[in-house]
Amino acid sequence: MTVALGKQLKWPDDFFTLTYSVNYTQYDLNNYPLFTSAFRNGRSTNFSFKLALSRYDLDQPIYPRRGSNLLLSVQLTPPYSAIDHGLTQADSYKLPEYHKWRFTSDWYLPIGNAMGADKSRQFVLKASAKYGFMGRYNAGLGFSPFERFQVGDAGLTNNFGLLGYDIISQRGYPVYENSDPKVNPDQQQASQFFTIFNKYTLELRYPFTTNPSSTIYGLTFFEAANGWYNYTDYNPFRLRRSVGVGMRFFLPMFGLLGFDYGIGLDRIQNGSLRDATRFTFMLGYEPD
Repeated sequence: MTVALGKQLKWPDDFFTLTYSVNYTQYDLNNYPLFTSAFRNGRSTNFSFKLALSRYDLDQPIYPRRGSNLLLSVQLTPPYSAIDHGLTQADSYKLPEYHKWRFTSDWYLPIGNAMGADKSRQFVLKASAKYGFMGRYNAGLGFSPFERFQVGDAGLTNNFGLLGYDIISQRGYPVYENSDPKVNPDQQQASQFFTIFNKYTLELRYPFTTNPSSTIYGLTFFEAANGWYNYTDYNPFRLRRSVGVGMRFFLPMFGLLGFDYGIGLDRIQNGSLRDATRFTFMLGYEPD
């Protein structure tokens, strides 16, 4: 359950919005190892507050040509271990505690002159940088199993409704759980999730039609991303890289359809080009 309240700000300008939210999720486990085999029975309560500051000034939502979309948020639970010093690692599954920070920035820049009879066809460069960091109040309790980051693939999962982790896509790679780019991942789902992630994207887009009833554009992309489990191993320059091409179709009947063909550059080093390519399909959403 989530209750949120947003307010448009007048300072620094009219594009800023401040949002407050309270999140409450309760799990009642009956011989089900959702987190770990050591905690199969009992009740787990994830209660957190979230504060998000965003700035949105895109010229249009479907095929933006200029502007930016920025988001800075912090989500935190009460510091249970500071209140009750007797909490153990087993108790941390019952009352998980954490603070989680996210920063997202998307920038759009038109390239060259607009073409076509209606001057609607123009190259657009999209540049994105996304960061996520999870912290803990007590180093002796470890990181919370909630609100972590799944990295890789097209941004789909079957377990999002259970653990509530953020899905961070990376075209050209399946879902992975190893921070070493030299390790060639080949799995579809991860058994554990990262507490830190960085992701950078460059896309060059070109519209074939911008009709409101049918918007179609092609793109080429370069992505670099990775995830880590602790700050000791964190290295923001050790990233998995990928390149590829894609298409987007926006139809009022179906919403957004997307196709991407990506090549994991770090996977080529550990296998053939065929093993490094990956085709992804998106329906109704744009991956994070």
